[in-house]
Amino acid sequence: MITPSARDFIRSKGIDVQIEGNGILDINKTTFSSSQQTVIKPKPFEEKSVRQSFQGETAARVGARDHMPVTPPGVKPEHMTHLHQGGLVTKTHPVIAYRGQLDLFQCELVEAQVSFEHEGEVGLILKLEEITTFARALMVNEVKETPFQWKTLLGLTPDELRERSHYPKKYFGVDHTPLSYTHGLVVAKLQHLRAKSREVELYANRAFTNESGECTRTDLIQALNRLSSAFYIMACEVRGRKPEEKLEKTEKNEKPEKRISIGVSNRHIHLSKDDLYTLFGENYVLTLQKELSQPGQFAAKETVTLVGPKGMVEKVRILGPVRKNTQAEISATDCYKLGIKPVIRDSGQHEGTPGLQLIGPQGKVKLESGVMVASRHIHLNLEQASEWSLNDGDRVSVQIQSKRPMIFEDVLIRVNEHYQKEMHLDLDEANAALVDGQTQGVLMEV
Repeated sequence: MITPSARDFIRSKGIDVQIEGNGILDINKTTFSSSQQTVIKPKPFEEKSVRQSFQGETAARVGARDHMPVTPPGVKPEHMTHLHQGGLVTKTHPVIAYRGQLDLFQCELVEAQVSFEHEGEVGLILKLEEITTFARALMVNEVKETPFQWKTLLGLTPDELRERSHYPKKYFGVDHTPLSYTHGLVVAKLQHLRAKSREVELYANRAFTNESGECTRTDLIQALNRLSSAFYIMACEVRGRKPEEKLEKTEKNEKPEKRISIGVSNRHIHLSKDDLYTLFGENYVLTLQKELSQPGQFAAKETVTLVGPKGMVEKVRILGPVRKNTQAEISATDCYKLGIKPVIRDSGQHEGTPGLQLIGPQGKVKLESGVMVASRHIHLNLEQASEWSLNDGDRVSVQIQSKRPMIFEDVLIRVNEHYQKEMHLDLDEANAALVDGQTQGVLMEV
């Protein structure tokens, strides 16, 4: 829609307005609009008309207009953006406004997940993750101008979503009722997301439906409509929980957090007795530099050099005592410097790992395997593992609480009667999360 004031401005500047497929419009018409892309074509520059427009202006104002920024030929103007490949529109275009609302909706999904995490609503977090993927697909298919096809959302077909949202009493044991604070924070968040998805649907209707009521993207409209049904269904499911389910949820939330300190493991190497003797001399004994957090383990004063196909890493610390097989634990960054493939392994699992050359003061050793990026892991003694209901070999997710919070998944649990509670990250992982001496982690799930 072009307003009268906009029409007068366009006419005063000598600009032709053309709507794709309709030709150049008569600017003297009262109103006109189109859901299609509007292309603005300025007339060729005419020095005479510019001079006439300056008449009556002061010298200062003329000077100011001489210095107004002009977009160079071939450069996209800042007030315009790409609608689809090769097409430029102003940033107020209805489709661009729709994309912005869909983007905002995805942000609110993430905010809700953060809120649900504090409420212990793991199941709802996973459902919102599925909806986030659904929303991303909506965006991608619209931008690529491809059909949006889907069969189920949250395990329900489009018809099933409509049915359950229309008859909550039948499926969840609750009636349609007005919003209320008595329903709790979780229901309030879900209802907010429902309202937001309906707003996105309205923006989609404005973007893809013309004045005759013809819609070019009914696939997107239908998907967004069923999305609001999905949120209403989730809200009804929460409201319809049985008292014992609510009690169990409350008790779960009241359990203390499973917190753990973080230890940063720099590159190091464990040597076998034979390799120690080859590198440092017969019957050589490692010199203690300092005890480590795990009982019986220590950092030695001795170091070796690692040599790979493309480079070397010097002064790699030896950790004692000696082991059955030599094992080098380095970061992915070290692997790239050495020119070897980073292979993640649990300690002691050497199958499929690369090798390299070790250089010591008395000799060299060529490793055929045993060089790894160690799996991130947690040490627990028997009592600590029992308290947290964990077993040796379990895998958990851990949220790192730092200035740059992260969630590390697939964290290995290692249990031994002599271990002390601590999580170990390599240098790359610790730097990525800005881990310092005060950083702690919180176990999320097994």
